[in-house]
Amino acid sequence: MTKTTLMIALLSPLCVSAAMNITIDEQVSHSLKPDVLQVNLSFEEQSKNADTIKKHLNAIVTAVKGFDPQGEFCQGGGYHLSPYYSYKDQKREFITYSGNLNFRCEFKTLEEYNGLITKLDKASTPSIRKTEGELSWGVSEKTKKMVKQSLRLELLRTAKAQADTFSKEMGMECSVESVKFEGIAQSRPVMMKTIMAESVPTESPIQRDETSSLDATVSYSCSKRLP
Repeated sequence: MTKTTLMIALLSPLCVSAAMNITIDEQVSHSLKPDVLQVNLSFEEQSKNADTIKKHLNAIVTAVKGFDPQGEFCQGGGYHLSPYYSYKDQKREFITYSGNLNFRCEFKTLEEYNGLITKLDKASTPSIRKTEGELSWGVSEKTKKMVKQSLRLELLRTAKAQADTFSKEMGMECSVESVKFEGIAQSRPVMMKTIMAESVPTESPIQRDETSSLDATVSYSCSKRLP
């Protein structure tokens, strides 16, 4: 799908004789089919012993790597450890350490998701607080990158076709002078239903398409056609 906005008024072919420049805002868009189940997983533990937190969080990281050795499903795995203090009478008193670990994961099926959760539950200790975000269908980063390149090429083809149209309608020689892409391809998800992680075994999220669009400002240069 393409969208064109003309920024100047064109003269009729009979009145056009001098060189002219035309600037147009072009937009192309594609409808994307959700291809992955996405979820954010976070783990937090507090302890006065920093080594205890490191040991427990490293066990989580090891479990994820054991399930996903090639990094096909999850991104993340780096954690940070922060000390907490209280202040009384201008004196600092150590309270505890807090460790945080996060993953962003994408799965093709619910079975893959459940397989990872089972391994994480076995690797976790009661002192770790696990938070699972809502599981929802979305478009994978790999697909978004492919679509971004496709949209750029489509915009360039649209610009070339528009230049040919100007040449024909005005009896001039028109060409694309410049194409300025406005940022990157933006994905806009259509309203979709999501489910909480605890209901995953009995209910599957409903899929809804997303729309990815890309804008560009295109400048055309037209000159009198040589006899």
